[in-house]
Amino acid sequence: VNVGNVMLVFVVVVTVSSGSRLAIAGENGRGKTTLLHVLAGVLKPDLGVVSRLGSLALVKQEMAIEGARRVGDLIAEATAPARQALSALDSATVALANGHDASDAYSDALEAATALDAWDAERRVDIALAGLNACADRNRVLSTLSVGQRYRVRLAVALGSTPDLLLLDEPTNHLDAAGLTFLTQRLRDHPGGVALVSHDRALLRDVATSFLDLDPTRDGLPRLYTGGYPGWVEAR
Repeated sequence: VNVGNVMLVFVVVVTVSSGSRLAIAGENGRGKTTLLHVLAGVLKPDLGVVSRLGSLALVKQEMAIEGARRVGDLIAEATAPARQALSALDSATVALANGHDASDAYSDALEAATALDAWDAERRVDIALAGLNACADRNRVLSTLSVGQRYRVRLAVALGSTPDLLLLDEPTNHLDAAGLTFLTQRLRDHPGGVALVSHDRALLRDVATSFLDLDPTRDGLPRLYTGGYPGWVEAR
């Protein structure tokens, strides 16, 4: 992958599926963040294919100030699929009540709303904001928040939206002990897949079930280790 004037070359074959807790490990400069951005579709690989299915949330280590955007804008974007599903369900319900043939539309809308647990979407975000001690004021302009607060808001919104795939880059950098405890439990309970870059050994030990290690090996290829943190340490 070409990043500025630097060429990072590695071959990776990996799958992050529902229930996966993949840690991307390696020394600084080995391409951990680059790989995370390739998985998210932010960067295109020079060769190979990245296939994605379902919803995705990427929380970058570096956060843009984003002009006049507010905390509420992030929450509204994250909960938009849930609101759309509930709106479709309401429309189908009204159509049925008026005697129209909308049984298929109602079934599809109910299935979509149930899959998203749409009725609880806003509450999940509020719980995550509180758990990470992040700003919950919908009218607060993001540029007026500190870097740490902006990150916590972004992280909370991503956690609360419960995407199929959650991609996190150094998620503990701006968290206190209580926030780390909350994040750890949410990642362990997350129903979808997780891929994370972190130097926080406590988080890796408590969350990761497999490790993709980008550090040099005899054949120059990354290694995928299973068995959680103990399996990675023993194999290394």
